[in-house]
Amino acid sequence: MSRAKSSLIKSAPSRKLEAIADDANGRRQEILLVAADLFARRGYDGVGVRQIADAAGILGGSLYHHFDSKRDLYVEVHGAALAGAASLIEKEIAALSDPWERLEAACRVHLSVQVDPESVTLPMMSDLSAMSSDMRVDLVKDRDRFEAIYKPLIAALPMHAGIDRGIYRLCLLSLINAVPTWYRSGGMDVDQIAKQIMLIFRASSGVAPTATRAKPDRAATRAAKKRVK
Repeated sequence: MSRAKSSLIKSAPSRKLEAIADDANGRRQEILLVAADLFARRGYDGVGVRQIADAAGILGGSLYHHFDSKRDLYVEVHGAALAGAASLIEKEIAALSDPWERLEAACRVHLSVQVDPESVTLPMMSDLSAMSSDMRVDLVKDRDRFEAIYKPLIAALPMHAGIDRGIYRLCLLSLINAVPTWYRSGGMDVDQIAKQIMLIFRASSGVAPTATRAKPDRAATRAAKKRVK
């Protein structure tokens, strides 16, 4: 096993890095993966270029052959993580046609990423040191691109004419992004939370969810008929 591969495994023993987009350059990809784990665990200010290089199994100066600065590396990792999450959502909704089912599926995948303790996406989105720096403009652009996936989903919904769909979308995203602050393993799972969110937002859209008729219990019906006879 190469030094780079060994360092990659040691630096990320449990964290999932699948959300980072594929890259044709293998070494550059390794740096992205290692940096994603370090940034997610320690924050932007808690990671130095030397630490990233050591974890990737390269010399400190070699890192600059792939990225101009730690800032640029962070921005790219942040964007790649969000692009990966968007790709997961798109794959999940691709086979669905009902607009409410598509929105629920998007919420479910989004929530899965948000509450996954091994995800790099939430820690990087919550890094205040990065958001308070000169990177803020670039990071906000990444988030706007990610959240834009909800625009066509909400545009397709049957909705009361008086509801502003832009505010509706922002309220939904705010709720999804707040879930990690109260989510606890052992309570409602992601599927259940997504269904509850859809019940609330569907009701607030002015379109009530369709009631599902209970299937008749055939055995109970036959037993009742026998008692009558």
